[in-house]
Amino acid sequence: MLSGAVIAMSLSTNLFADTYNPKKTYQKGDEVIITVNDVEFSVVYINDKSSANYNPSTPYDVNNGWLWSVSNKYEGTWVPYHYVLFNDGPTIVNYGGNQYQLLQEMWPTSATPSEAAAGGWGWKCLDCVESSVASCPNPYSTDYFPISLAQQNNGADNTTPANASGGAGITSGEGGNFVYVNQQRSCNTPFALYNNDILFRDACDPHSGLGYYGVSDNTNVPAPQKRLFADTDTDGPVLYGWNGGALGVRQRKNLSAVNGPHIEKIALQWTPSTVFIGTEKLPMLLTSYSTVSIKGLTGTTAGFYVSGTEKTKAISIYDATNKKSSFVVYGNGVVNAKKIYAEEIEVVATVNGNKWPDYVFEEDYDLKSLDELDSFIKENKHLPGVPSAEVMKDSGMNLAEMNATLLQKLEEMTLYIIDLQGQINTLKKAE
Repeated sequence: MLSGAVIAMSLSTNLFADTYNPKKTYQKGDEVIITVNDVEFSVVYINDKSSANYNPSTPYDVNNGWLWSVSNKYEGTWVPYHYVLFNDGPTIVNYGGNQYQLLQEMWPTSATPSEAAAGGWGWKCLDCVESSVASCPNPYSTDYFPISLAQQNNGADNTTPANASGGAGITSGEGGNFVYVNQQRSCNTPFALYNNDILFRDACDPHSGLGYYGVSDNTNVPAPQKRLFADTDTDGPVLYGWNGGALGVRQRKNLSAVNGPHIEKIALQWTPSTVFIGTEKLPMLLTSYSTVSIKGLTGTTAGFYVSGTEKTKAISIYDATNKKSSFVVYGNGVVNAKKIYAEEIEVVATVNGNKWPDYVFEEDYDLKSLDELDSFIKENKHLPGVPSAEVMKDSGMNLAEMNATLLQKLEEMTLYIIDLQGQINTLKKAE
């Protein structure tokens, strides 16, 4: 709730498209369209109690932000209003020609999306190309650069640069000497210590660095600020980048040489949307000694997806004792296993042109006579229409087609039995 601050905001009197009705009682989750600063946008009622409990409850009063928030279904120009994070997805708005995604609750008096994103909080720019502040170009083109020791303010990076100055040096302590940090950072330094993080790209660019994030560090952080990363207590170091990053291995091609050409492999690479293990040209093996758990799947999202040729072993379980694969799923959908245990197996397949064997009972069905059947069996050693032992050994069988074939033979056998019973009945009458 806003702390009694008076916020000057010009409200448009052009309300022809607004759907807010002051005579209606609104419940949590109800959405309406309003106009503020000549911008039409949708807002949602977010309070647990209905609007009848509050007077006034109008969404045009920005002091009622604790009752209303911009809806995450709104896609349009940013307007200074109350924004909250919703479980079903973040809010995305346009500002200054770029798209911004909401990261945390924002109030009408908060910074603009551009200003907040530049500080690494509040909003995230989805289509910005450059992360560094325009006034902080990197002037260094050599392999050597200075290290800047910046003031540790132990909180959110809301000041750029730090609003204090001092000195830096070496101080002694238990177990050895330590770097004493108390100096204002300089923007044109490509490696800096600031806000308990090591910034790699630019001392004024908080988007590429390494830091420790965990609630156990709260003793050094004034309340209510916490050292959380993405609202998560990682309780350890976090390596982050503006548009991704990687963890890799660099080795000399000639291990006996002191220096010279080297080879690099990426073990882990990440982007804003994807995490990669290895690369196509230089793959890296992912090994786990425990269960791999996939959570939070919704809709048609694939829990495990593999692409490749039809001979690719998409899934292979290796039997180390017998030194062979005991379960294999190939890229063309073939499953190769010794046994499959399941409570239920449902097979969907095209069988004989989508015709189920009930066609055996049609009047025009060509049913072999028992003499013809006897001759066929003596010559071929299997039933007509049923694969031979040699074919089964070489090619296996299609479960759906085999079930249909067996049903066809069962229905033919039924016709034979009915015919034989008719003959028996005729003989009994003739006695």
